[in-house]
Amino acid sequence: MMEYEIRPLCASDEPILREMVYQGLSSATNHQPSREIVQRPEFARYAEGWGRPGDTGFVAHDKKDGAVLGAVWLRKPADQPEAPAELAFA
Repeated sequence: MMEYEIRPLCASDEPILREMVYQGLSSATNHQPSREIVQRPEFARYAEGWGRPGDTGFVAHDKKDGAVLGAVWLRKPADQPEAPAELAFA
């Protein structure tokens, strides 16, 4: 049975979030998007500058090898402070 650990996301986890955004955009088909797609503003906003006030989330790691298993995070749009927070997971 796999053993895993869940911990809060921190500012240094921005690369993990970028990977999770990419995984969320990927499909099971043979056509995978370029990894640069996560740099586009409509996708970068989910990870860029992670750790600002109000950002919260968790990441799950395999205890044996440290592999990232998934993440869930909540973030308010920086350009719309009155907007509700957006939930993302992968």
